[in-house]
Amino acid sequence: MYKQNKTKTLYFPERIVEAMKGIFDYPLTIVEAPMGYGKTTAVREHLCNANAHILWLKIHGGSIYNFWNGFCRLLGKLDERLANNLVELGFPNDKVSFQEALKLIVDIELPKKTVLVIDDYHLLNGTDVGAFIEFLVVNEIDHLQIVLTTRFIELQSMEELFLKGYLHHITKETFELMPNEIIKYYKLCGIRIKATEADKLYAITEGWISALYLLMLNYQETGSLITTHNIYKLIENAIYKHFSEDIKEFLLSISIFDSFSETQAVHMWGNENAKKYLDKITRINAFVNYDARSKTYQIHNIFTNFLREIIEKEDFNYMKNLYEKAGSWYLRTGEYLAAMHFFYLARDFDNLLLVVELDKTNSIVNEQKELLIQYFEECPEEYKRCHLVAVLSYAMCLMTFNEMELFEKAAGEFTVLLQSSNLDPERIKCLMGEFELLLSFTKYNDMMEMSKHQKKACELLEEPSVFMDTKGSWTFGSPSVLYIFHRESGTLENKVMEIKEAIQYYYQLTNGHGMGGEHVMAAEWYFHQGDFENAEIALHKALYVAQEGPEPSAIICALFLQIRLCLMQGDYACILELFEKMRERIEFKKNYVVIHTIDLCIGFVYTCLNQKENIPEWLVKGDFDSSCIYFQARAFANIIYGRVLLINGEYLKLLGIADKFLGIASIFPNILANIYTAIYIAAANERIYRRGEAIQALKQVLDMALPDRVYMPFVENCDYIKPLLEELYNQGTYREDIARILMMSKQYQKAVDQITKEYLKEDKPRLTAREDEIARLAAEGFSNKGIGDKLFISQNTVKTQLKSIFEKLGINSRSLLKQYFEQKS
Repeated sequence: MYKQNKTKTLYFPERIVEAMKGIFDYPLTIVEAPMGYGKTTAVREHLCNANAHILWLKIHGGSIYNFWNGFCRLLGKLDERLANNLVELGFPNDKVSFQEALKLIVDIELPKKTVLVIDDYHLLNGTDVGAFIEFLVVNEIDHLQIVLTTRFIELQSMEELFLKGYLHHITKETFELMPNEIIKYYKLCGIRIKATEADKLYAITEGWISALYLLMLNYQETGSLITTHNIYKLIENAIYKHFSEDIKEFLLSISIFDSFSETQAVHMWGNENAKKYLDKITRINAFVNYDARSKTYQIHNIFTNFLREIIEKEDFNYMKNLYEKAGSWYLRTGEYLAAMHFFYLARDFDNLLLVVELDKTNSIVNEQKELLIQYFEECPEEYKRCHLVAVLSYAMCLMTFNEMELFEKAAGEFTVLLQSSNLDPERIKCLMGEFELLLSFTKYNDMMEMSKHQKKACELLEEPSVFMDTKGSWTFGSPSVLYIFHRESGTLENKVMEIKEAIQYYYQLTNGHGMGGEHVMAAEWYFHQGDFENAEIALHKALYVAQEGPEPSAIICALFLQIRLCLMQGDYACILELFEKMRERIEFKKNYVVIHTIDLCIGFVYTCLNQKENIPEWLVKGDFDSSCIYFQARAFANIIYGRVLLINGEYLKLLGIADKFLGIASIFPNILANIYTAIYIAAANERIYRRGEAIQALKQVLDMALPDRVYMPFVENCDYIKPLLEELYNQGTYREDIARILMMSKQYQKAVDQITKEYLKEDKPRLTAREDEIARLAAEGFSNKGIGDKLFISQNTVKTQLKSIFEKLGINSRSLLKQYFEQKS
């Protein structure tokens, strides 16, 4: 006997209810079952009834970019500023960015019983998202539980997480309805069945709730149970065929989305009665649901796949119309990657290239590189001719990814297309100006050659460039301007003078991208000569000028130089403050693409202080392939890694890979990196009692460095090469310069010894009991507020105590604090 309007009744056996209760007992819960077993519904209903604060993230594909944006949007409802910082950071894919992301997340004030649900996680299997989830789980963020609903799961450390008590795993067996439960479910829906019928239903469905629901609808209509295993046929007979033709068309129009808003549905349908259709559809079946929190509709995967199979049988014009509407929706909302995707599916290259022009490839990260290449490889010539600015943006993107063959192809194509265009002379002139700016990057780090193209670009363009995205790092993540542009021995003074004039063209074309860089280079030049007074004057000028720039690279370089001056003076407290200023500047400008630059600065300073334990781990290991540093900054990272090898006593390894260091530093070239490497070669040879090879190497590097009076690399490494310098001095080689180096090294070593004695020795000031409590909580990932709540003290007290803790321990970040306790244990 059937009772009307009860077929959407939800039924959860006690087994499922008990399993769901475990969500709040573990940092991570995995709910794993095939499609249609009700796992998503069970999680949603349990959390709603538990009065939890739910952050629900539905996955719609394997894109890490889309996952990260969706994750940040959810957190933005709690703290818009910190969520925006996470967006700018981008998806973290190494230890440096993991720690930065964690720092931002723990500073968000989460309501008690906050649950992050990642629905359909299986679409992200095989991506780096798994490592990020595991990282959040083991750091046990206060008030946060994570739930993954998935058809299947691939987590690298899943067994370890389970053994350590981090993981609650709910499997398919939990969701299978037994015959007696099928009877109860049907009864709740107003249908009474016999035990024999329940056994038959169980045999057909194996307790699969979606199949049971469809068979129930069939039973409602025909009064009998069918035995077919064809689920799509069941959907058609039980649901789809009962809709009007208009509603069928409406369903097809929205089925290309996994979830959608009401306004999105109106856009796709082109009529306000979309809302009426949605009300009717959600009222009479359980395969389209409305989520009041996110104000979106979700179509069940089974129904979505059924509808998409119908679409695939339609002709291309039908699909093209749907894809174009979807593309225009995402263009309207500023979701440029999704817009590109749908315009590509529609083969609408005109609008696809329009989106590229608007985005300036700012949304393209390594994950989307191959897709972008595919779009342009397949794009017909006539569309590119109408969107030449998009071709320039594409070419610049290829250069960023070091795809030089494809870059040359795109640049050649641009010139051919421009010549064959019917544009007016003024427009052609402007595009040639844009092209000259693009070509200047083919001469990267040769400022004078770059400026030749940039000067031409200024002559051709009356306004700043329209294809350049100036949000990226002007120094490509290097903390030194001099490192970038010092290319040839004996030319440094000229380069310092030249850059002041040459860079003005670039500023004019980019609204001041890299503003202040020329003053940083001058300051660094003074510094390397030992003229610390003029160095400080020039760096303050750089800091003042750089305030007006669109991104913080020049400021970071100036602050790094200021840190090195403080090191010469033994002012460790100032060093820590300046590191914090660097971080604040990056957060203020939301320029997390250069977050690794701070690590380069930290690593450099602590190698100078011989404090390996305070150097970021990826630099200690030379693990540069897994980091996000640009290739242009790789040789600077090798400066740090080479000194680490000296500190470790790995002299043979250093000599073995020195040629690789020199090769990387010679590509652009970066002569400063070559100088450091050659010093390390001399030092390593000296330590293995090869005095002759050591003296020869040191003579060669002095020949390279002293024409420009580049003294500081020798000063910073005098603890390894002082006997060699003294021997050369006694031989009469570069006596005046070596005397200057040895004199500066006395001041430098005194400062290093002072810092080491006061802050970095084992007998450093002990933490008080309260400081130890705060430090351990901070190392565990608690925010200042979380620490204050636990210890019943104010956030300001926590902040003050943490500053004291950092000074006592000689560190400057929570990640280093965590390393400190790990080493201590």
